[in-house]
Amino acid sequence: MSAISGYSWPGNIRELKNFVERCILLGRLPIETFVSGDTLSQNRETAQAEGRGYPSTWAMDEVEKHHILQVLSEFQGNKSAAARQLGISRKTLDRKLQAWDEAQGSES
Repeated sequence: MSAISGYSWPGNIRELKNFVERCILLGRLPIETFVSGDTLSQNRETAQAEGRGYPSTWAMDEVEKHHILQVLSEFQGNKSAAARQLGISRKTLDRKLQAWDEAQGSES
C-alpha cells in the first residue's frame, strides 16, 4: 500500500483506473508498476527459473493451460479444490481439461 500511495501516478486518473483493472485481471498487484526495468528483468528470470513465470512468447491460452495444470498439481489432482483456488466452477475446469485432452488426441 505504501508503494501505491507513494507513486506519483503521472497518467492521473486514467493510469490509476488501468492499474486497478490490471490488478483485478491478474488477481495481484502488478509489480512492474513500482520496480525499475533492471530489477523487473531479474525478477522475471528468477520467477521463470522457479516455474512461477511464463515466457512472453506464450499465447494467453498456453499461459492459462500451464497455470491451471500447475494449480491442479498443487492440489494433488483435486479438481474441486483447484477450481475453488482458480475462481472457476468445477464444470468449467472439467470442460477445459476435456478440451485440452481432445486437442492433444487430435494432434497425435
